[in-house]
Amino acid sequence: MWALPDTWLDGDVALEVGGRTLDAVHTPGHTPGHYVFADPADELLFAGDHVLPTITPSIGFTVPPAEQPLGQFLGSLAKVRALPDLRILPAHGPVAPSSHARVDELLTHHEHRLDLALASLRSRGTATAHDVAHDLGWTRHETPYDDLDVFAQGMASMETKAHLDLLVARGLATAAYSPDGVGYAAAPAR
Repeated sequence: MWALPDTWLDGDVALEVGGRTLDAVHTPGHTPGHYVFADPADELLFAGDHVLPTITPSIGFTVPPAEQPLGQFLGSLAKVRALPDLRILPAHGPVAPSSHARVDELLTHHEHRLDLALASLRSRGTATAHDVAHDLGWTRHETPYDDLDVFAQGMASMETKAHLDLLVARGLATAAYSPDGVGYAAAPAR
């Protein structure tokens, strides 16, 4: 039976678990309340969905929506990168040998996706996240948006929105809000 937890973590804390100390590190982005648990003594990172060895976690698909989920996720990756290099024990996929190597790959991946989203805006003019999602490949196989199932299309559009919102926060794009949705455009060159 599902029940609410009796204790909530607040911020980064050290937890005594049996004979070991785990560093609980708040890593919002995939979800607002996500934590990873680092065991530096045994060189382990219980990474949950934050650092996955072969896929990237979905970003921006939470209810209620988080403000700047991609910015939070990238900041959380930086926190994990500042830890010692640890073996990754993920929620999905195989054990991976290096948290540093995988975090670096994830940071590079998202910067590349930001570049692709900005290029889409530059070619389209004003566009919605849904429009831009059509211009991007999805999954490790670069599947076209129209070949995704409806649920995956929704996730792709929300993740694209997270990338576009970060471009706006960085001053590289603009957002115009209307009752019909959000129209994004590349910011004028500086």
